Amino acid sequence: MLYTGDAYNINKIYSDTHTHTVLQRHVLCNKHKHRFLLRTSRVLDTIPWSNTVKYLGLLLDSKLLFTKHLQTILHKATATLLKIFPLLARESPLNIPNKILLYKLLLHSRITYASPVWSSTSLTNYRHLQVYQSKCLRVIGDLPRRTPISNLHAHLQIIPIRQFIHHLTDKFFMSCPVHLNPLIRNTGNYTLEDLHRQYTKYRHKRIKHTLL
Repeated sequence: MLYTGDAYNINKIYSDTHTHTVLQRHVLCNKHKHRFLLRTSRVLDTIPWSNTVKYLGLLLDSKLLFTKHLQTILHKATATLLKIFPLLARESPLNIPNKILLYKLLLHSRITYASPVWSSTSLTNYRHLQVYQSKCLRVIGDLPRRTPISNLHAHLQIIPIRQFIHHLTDKFFMSCPVHLNPLIRNTGNYTLEDLHRQYTKYRHKRIKHTLL
């Protein structure tokens, strides 16, 4: 095991993949005191530190708050909404069932991707997701801006975003004990009630999500 000093120089003799593997196995350092230098044949590049890492489309942060991930997917979903807005707006030739189908395929599936993993996120993040969904439903149904959220979902027969995510999480918890992957089977038997019983401020610190 190597402990780095002020800088750790890497001569690019092997491929980038091999260098990355060597770093993971043999280099231990403090990000506040050290920096990595990648030396190629012509230039000397500094490898920046990152507070998040992307894995299978999910941004993982050091505290598993998933705030950065949700901000990112909401930004992308908003961009997608702007692109398909003519198909969802009042002047669209599509009827409401087709608009809802389009919303579920392109927008709803994006903001709920891997939701069982981050279902313990804060209520503020859930509120941002609900604001986005309400905006989409108002466009689809051509409803006034001050239409209550409950009326929006009842009129278009859409489940509120938090209730939908908890439903997906419950199905995931039920499938864990019989999952083919032994790592998932060994995470423990959890239910949706376990998620509800957690104190709101500390839900993101649940062992379940730490293991996942």
